Amino acid sequence: MQLLSLWTAWTALALAGAPQSGGTPLPTQEPTIDEILAEPESPESWSAAVQAALDAIARRIATGADLGQLTSPGLVVGNLRPAKLEVVFEGPEFVVRRPSVVEAGESETAESGDLPAAWRAWLGLEPSAEAVPHFKVIEIQGDGRRTEALLAVSAHGLRQGQRVEVHGHWESTWVRSEDPGSWRLADLRARSFEEVSRVGSSEPLFEEATEALLGALPAFQAQLRRGIDFWRDRIDSHLVIPRLAHPAGLVVGDVNGDGLEDLYLCQPGGLPNRLFLRTREGGLVDASASSGLDVLDFTRSALLLDFDRDGDRDFVLAVRKDLVFFENDGAGRFEPRASHPSPETTSLAAADYDGDGDLDLYACAYFGPYQGQVFPLPYHDANNGQRNLLLRNEGDWSFSDVTEEVGLEVNNRRFSFAASWEDYDDDGDPDLYVANDFGRNNLYRNDGGRFEDVAREAGVEDVAAGMGVSWGDFDGDGRFDLYVSNMFSSAGLRVTGQDGFQVGAAGSVRAEYRRHARGNSLFRNRGDGTFEDVSSSAGVSIGRWAWGSTICDLNGDGLEDLFVPNGFLTQKRPDDL
Repeated sequence: MQLLSLWTAWTALALAGAPQSGGTPLPTQEPTIDEILAEPESPESWSAAVQAALDAIARRIATGADLGQLTSPGLVVGNLRPAKLEVVFEGPEFVVRRPSVVEAGESETAESGDLPAAWRAWLGLEPSAEAVPHFKVIEIQGDGRRTEALLAVSAHGLRQGQRVEVHGHWESTWVRSEDPGSWRLADLRARSFEEVSRVGSSEPLFEEATEALLGALPAFQAQLRRGIDFWRDRIDSHLVIPRLAHPAGLVVGDVNGDGLEDLYLCQPGGLPNRLFLRTREGGLVDASASSGLDVLDFTRSALLLDFDRDGDRDFVLAVRKDLVFFENDGAGRFEPRASHPSPETTSLAAADYDGDGDLDLYACAYFGPYQGQVFPLPYHDANNGQRNLLLRNEGDWSFSDVTEEVGLEVNNRRFSFAASWEDYDDDGDPDLYVANDFGRNNLYRNDGGRFEDVAREAGVEDVAAGMGVSWGDFDGDGRFDLYVSNMFSSAGLRVTGQDGFQVGAAGSVRAEYRRHARGNSLFRNRGDGTFEDVSSSAGVSIGRWAWGSTICDLNGDGLEDLFVPNGFLTQKRPDDL
């Protein structure tokens, strides 16, 4: 299923009266999902026509061809590239420019019908295949004759030897021509603009090094480079290679105590997990078998930490339906020492929550609606998933399930993808944030080893498709801020913004559905136990279909940066993200 179809199907369920609580469908006379998606006069059909027209306009402008019937005779085009830009960030690698504040009475919106000139001015890039803009229709309203569409647009390429990216939002108006299903552009104006340029270089900041480091290893050639689709067609389905390939874990850390960072890769069932040790020369050697960590069970997550307090790092793996703890002998060889049932585990997070000097473990769990396990109900606020676990370290490789005892059973069935510990309230003990798919997240405040879910009071419930969480001090005020990775879906934003969406629902419910597709969230810690949502003003909400994030200083300028991995199934459409 393609990304567009996936989100349209989910939201069409809401339009068609899918269950909102419990297991009983709401009474409805609405059309079926297939009927909604096939409707020739639906806003989604207009969106597809607008998208096709924009792509055609981009191709014709790039080749110098006539725009023909793609634009209206009375076309009005504002300045897509603002006349005045100011530097909002300047570092050793990048410069970021946005529009300056326009004084009262001053206009930057000169109007004309010269779309190719305005288009090229917006790009400001040397002609190339990669400099062709990429569009997403994120809002659409109309009556079948005249349609208003908000577009997210981006492009990248070269300018005078420098690599440049341009991003923005355009407001567009389209009118129906006499040809059935054909739309013409009538008005185009810029709502926002941002340009990022690489300082003094045409090269990206990072260089792909996978082949250079791993290419000579038999494990890479025989296993890793083939991809999940190759192995799914060749391995028994009972070994649990997930259809949607929910990500498996990856660990970077010093396994054998030589001071070098090593790499451990979790793998689907039937394929051995892989441990690659760094060498002094900068290469990697395969120590999967000799370490005892070449586990064949489907492994979703792993942590490398000192659980027995002997000075070296041990492993815990989430394999199939258990957590398995492996003891390190100090030289990078491991023996299994303990296990604990933990069905459907997605990720792990460890901290000394009770202050007794050893590490305790929190395990997130997730029922897969895509595999038909459990349908999240209600879709935007589900609490019918698998329960998460807190395992208290009792010493001597003994762990106890204390989830209910310490107060973490509250709101504990929420399709959890990730969790992270941090002392956000600066009281000396670690608190816990849990990112949940299909609805609200949890912020469990730790008060001396007892937890209370204060996400609503703190302003960080973040109703969305929570998939990752990171803590960091982005504004340098000494307090930990919170970044939550969610899902940005142009299809979701379009559908939930239409007048016909959830007509009978309360405004708050409609807003939560729309929030679900908005994207990532950045919450600034106010220092009083509450947070401020600064996602839009900080420009960090569109992380595409995001699975996690890392907050770190990537360019050594003393400021914390964000790295956000993203992606989903594309099948035959390389442009659907």
